[in-house]
Amino acid sequence: MNNFHKFQIRWGDPLLEKFAAPPEDVLGELSHFEMGIRRFCYESDRPIWLEIGKEQIKVFLDPDISMLLEEDLPTQIDQLSRGETIRLEFVDSCCLTIELMPLGNKINCNLRYFGYSDSNKNFSLDGSYKQFQLNSKEVLETLTNFCIKIGDMATETGYITRQERDDFISPVEIHKMVL
Repeated sequence: MNNFHKFQIRWGDPLLEKFAAPPEDVLGELSHFEMGIRRFCYESDRPIWLEIGKEQIKVFLDPDISMLLEEDLPTQIDQLSRGETIRLEFVDSCCLTIELMPLGNKINCNLRYFGYSDSNKNFSLDGSYKQFQLNSKEVLETLTNFCIKIGDMATETGYITRQERDDFISPVEIHKMVL
C-alpha cells in the first residue's frame, strides 16, 4: 500500500459573467500565440479545482492559469520530470504557492498560503503550510493532460493555430508517450 495523496485537476462550468476587461495588446508586443492564449482563458473562463490530498483549491482559467501559461507551464512540467523543483504560484485568486520537489517515484508537495486569511479582512497574515507526498507519475500525467487539453481547446476554438499548439505542448508531448 502506498502513502501517496491524490493529485487531480477538475474543470468547472464556464462563467457567464466577466469581472475584468478583455486582454489587450495596445503596444503590439505579444505574439499571436500569447494573445490567443490570453483571449482563450478570458473568453472560456471557469473555475479550475486543484485537488491535493483533501485540499480543494479553486483557481480560475483567467487570470490564474493564464499567468501559469505565460510562465511556460509545459517547460516547467518537463523540468519536474527531469528531477527539478518547480513552483506554481497563484497570487490572484488564492495567494498560494505550490512547490513540487521530485524524489524518485514520489513528489514532495508543499502548499504555502500567504496573504490575508481572515474573511472579515482583519489583516491577519496567513503563513500556513501543508505538505503532501504525491505519486510522480500521477502528477506528471495530470499536468501534461491539462496542458494538452488547454492547447486542444484553444486550437479547436480558433484562438491559436495547430502549429502554435504543437509548439506549446512539445515540452510535455514526449512525456505523454512515456506515461
